[in-house]
Amino acid sequence: MGSTLTEDQRLQVEELLKAGESDLGIQRRTGVARSTVARYRKTLGLPGYRTTPDSPACRHGHAFPQNLGRNDKGHLICVACRRAHWRQAAARSYVPAQPDEVAVDRAAAGDPPERLTPRERQAAIVRLDRWDLSAAVIAERVRCTPRTVHRRRAAA
Repeated sequence: MGSTLTEDQRLQVEELLKAGESDLGIQRRTGVARSTVARYRKTLGLPGYRTTPDSPACRHGHAFPQNLGRNDKGHLICVACRRAHWRQAAARSYVPAQPDEVAVDRAAAGDPPERLTPRERQAAIVRLDRWDLSAAVIAERVRCTPRTVHRRRAAA
């Protein structure tokens, strides 16, 4: 094959390839370059890591004809797996925006800042609603329409 692997490394790579391990996983375990692992995979006639001989599918079972795509480097990828990965990454990094309490306090007192965010407006309406004020009074203090107050009450 033209590589400088020892016999033990070659046997280990072949064993891991036949067990269905990914090229990257094999590289991490053995220290052999991924290109060398891919070359061994091709020589052994094994399908790519994310496919099976009978039905091409990614390792998560997404069918390739429907979910096959290319990344920005031109490599074939499973689009469904990529979307799932993006969703997981977004869920891990999501931090809900907290309303500015000072703005909510000012709005409840009847002196709202020039621009309230929807969350701040909602928090001010909830706070004023606890005081059993009418929708018109709440709307005047928060500088919104009474319809906004009624929608917020209906949602609660």
